Amino acid sequence: MKEISSRQNPTVLWAASLAEKKYRERHEAFLVEGVKLVCEALSLGLPVTHVFVSESKKSAVFSALEERGCLACLESEALEVYTLSDACFEKISTEKAPQGIIAGVKYLDFFVRTDKINKDDVGARALFLSSVRDPGNLGAIVRSAVAFGVDTLILSEDSADLYHPRVLRAAMGSLFRVRAITVQNERGAVEQLRALGRRVFAAELREHALPIHAIGVQGSDVFVIGNEGHGLSAALSAACDGSVYLPIVNGVESLNASVAASVLLWEQFRCD
Repeated sequence: MKEISSRQNPTVLWAASLAEKKYRERHEAFLVEGVKLVCEALSLGLPVTHVFVSESKKSAVFSALEERGCLACLESEALEVYTLSDACFEKISTEKAPQGIIAGVKYLDFFVRTDKINKDDVGARALFLSSVRDPGNLGAIVRSAVAFGVDTLILSEDSADLYHPRVLRAAMGSLFRVRAITVQNERGAVEQLRALGRRVFAAELREHALPIHAIGVQGSDVFVIGNEGHGLSAALSAACDGSVYLPIVNGVESLNASVAASVLLWEQFRCD
């Protein structure tokens, strides 16, 4: 293990820069933090390149890794393992109460950008997210989606960055178990999904929208979840097969985007 004590060390500066999207994109790398996420990344065979352990928590971290069966993964020749002084670790951590371990990971090859969705791109169950910009909401949606069997996420280009620390934290490792397709032309993506035989429903309370139980939910249906504040655009809504809503009591305006997505996906999971 290499030891680093200077906050100006090039490796520390590189890791710290990954807190910003522009540097993540420049280096095509991101950080995962905490014992659970690092172990998930290692055990799933993700392209982990660096592991950083804080000096003061090294013993506790190694014990936790051993309990999870991940300690041997640090012996890979392709992996650089560093012990950082607490000051250096603090520089790269984005947690309020860091556990003492962070991994640097290359961008995932199952996260792609394309405006041409083919049959092989989309699995048995997919979810479409339009302008979901809050990282915490996006991470929570990912966690629920994977729990209810979604294997493909389709996201608009202006949605929150999947590699954002808050997305990773809220998704709790589920992000590593789902394919993600980012599209610039949302309407075109919906039309392509429909051409592939998928029913696509806008999740919104709009004129002529149907309650979820009225559409005969199928496992192959794709729900479109919109922006937390503005919902879906009229153009995107018009491209769908129709609109669906979740019946709630009078006087309550709407559900949070992540909650609405979870309920819709549970209904789909239950009816499949």
